[in-house]
Amino acid sequence: MIKKTLFPLFLSLCCISHNASANTVEADSNLEKLKKEVSESAFDSAWLTAQTLKEEYLGDPAFDFLYGLTALAKDQAEYAVFAFERVTANKPEWLDAQYLLAKANYKIANYQGAITASQILLSNPKTSEKLKESANTLMSLSQSKLDKQSFYVSQRVSLSLGHDSNINSGTTEDNIFIPSTGDTFLLTEESKENSDNYGSLSYQASGSKVFSQVSKILFSGKGTIHKFQDESQFDRMFADLALQYQHSFDFGRVSVGLKLTPLWLDDELYRTRTTLTTSFEKQLTPQWLVTTGLNVGKTNNKISDALNTDNVSVNLAGHYFSNNLKHSFGLSYSDENSDKDIYDYNSQKITTVSYSNVWIINNAWIASGMIAYQEKEYQDSHPFFLEQRDDDMWLASASLQYNQSKQWSYNLNINAQDKDSNLSLFSYQRSDISLTASMNF
Repeated sequence: MIKKTLFPLFLSLCCISHNASANTVEADSNLEKLKKEVSESAFDSAWLTAQTLKEEYLGDPAFDFLYGLTALAKDQAEYAVFAFERVTANKPEWLDAQYLLAKANYKIANYQGAITASQILLSNPKTSEKLKESANTLMSLSQSKLDKQSFYVSQRVSLSLGHDSNINSGTTEDNIFIPSTGDTFLLTEESKENSDNYGSLSYQASGSKVFSQVSKILFSGKGTIHKFQDESQFDRMFADLALQYQHSFDFGRVSVGLKLTPLWLDDELYRTRTTLTTSFEKQLTPQWLVTTGLNVGKTNNKISDALNTDNVSVNLAGHYFSNNLKHSFGLSYSDENSDKDIYDYNSQKITTVSYSNVWIINNAWIASGMIAYQEKEYQDSHPFFLEQRDDDMWLASASLQYNQSKQWSYNLNINAQDKDSNLSLFSYQRSDISLTASMNF
């Protein structure tokens, strides 16, 4: 949406470059009311006023200009396109309307139309330098979108160096009492909390194939090798592969897809998780976006059948955009059921509440943060501890990213977990700090 602070400028330019219509507006109380509402950014009332006046004034350049501004502010870009097309047809010298026509075409993903309108501005010797700069920017964005419409792929290679305070999510206890046997066992060092420095190398590719203005296929793949300095038995490698079809309707955007996530520990395949994903998103207002999803999947553990589960999860999130800051509020629930009844002590219901934000500080710096609370309820008594397990955990993270260029970026990441369980073996604290350098191509 065009920033509201620009509307008074466009209106003043309108008055300077279109005096004949300005006199008409001043002489007509109805149009004067609409002009006042737009200049004061009262777009809800301006939209209602424009609807009542359009039957009488549609085709009048002054009204169409105000109508187009209001339509853009109300995220009704299709109406804005028609309005500014009428203005530029009747008053081709009205350069502000020509730029807004390009802007409106960009909003409805008519990128060729945006480029054409921008080129008309750039070729006109009367176009101001400021307007030329805006038209150049818009034309570059439109061309980039056109280039991506057919087939688009981006790639990233990342190298991270960091320290993990608890690489195996182990307990600080030295021994543990097992009620089923009545004995106390000394824990091995591998079962206790271990810390180590690490390095990880990741490759990520993502892209899209656009079929029309309302449908496309998205795909992504990521592979990571995670190596520890001293504790090589905890080395891991994992991948994340996803394919998704996305279609936009009048009521919102719907996506369906498939996701595959294998994990290797110490060079041996540990588990594979396959998930069918579905999601829906709806732009309620220019500031609020709501997303929801339903996922159904299966986890196959290659080491132990006791860890095989059927998984169902639902999630709901609200995203609020305020200038250069995005707030996200999330709620999710998942049900992981063991394949066999005898392993129901591993079946769990997980509820998570989260808040996250992304702050674009300037063109070079981006900050983000997250805090979440998670509860896990297990469905049967543990065979060793003769008690039903109940866990809760706090999670928090913070990240600061510096973009040196379009190709190079650097991240400082901090993650923390604090898990509490009624079975002390499963309680732990963990923190991770890392520096990451990424190359995009």
